Amino acid sequence: MKTALYLDDQRTPTINIPGYEPWVVVRSYEQFVNWISEFGIPDLISFDHDLADEHIEDYFKQKLNQGFQQPEYESYKEKTGLHCAMWLVEFSQTNAKKINAVSVHSHNPVGAKNIQDCINSWKKFCNEPEDCYIGKHPFKVENE
Repeated sequence: MKTALYLDDQRTPTINIPGYEPWVVVRSYEQFVNWISEFGIPDLISFDHDLADEHIEDYFKQKLNQGFQQPEYESYKEKTGLHCAMWLVEFSQTNAKKINAVSVHSHNPVGAKNIQDCINSWKKFCNEPEDCYIGKHPFKVENE
C-alpha cells in the first residue's frame, strides 16, 4: 500500500484513495519535517499553505487593502506550507530521494502557486515531469 501525507492545520480529508493507506495528517511545519525525517518521502503529499492564523489574517488584510496578496514570509512567526515545500526540496536533494506525487489543496491562490512553483522547479531541474497540481490530485478518485 502507498502512503499519503496531508498537511493542513484544520481540515482532514474525507476520502481515502484506492491503493493508498488512510491519509496521515500533519498540522504544522514541525510535524511535517518530523514525519518525513522518520518515514521518508511518501507516495503522495497534499499541501495547505496557511498553517497559522497569522497567515490567514495577512491574506485577508492585504486582499482588502490592496486588492491582492503578496505573502510577507519573513514576518511570519509560524512557517507556511511553502516552507514545508522548500524543506522537502532540500531533503530530496540532500538524501537523493525523489519527490513523488504532489497536490496543493490550499484556498490561498498565491500561496498555492508558490508551492506549485517550488516543487515543479525542483522536478524540472531533476528532469522529472512538472506534475504538482493545484486543486486536484494527479489521479482519478471516484466521487471526487
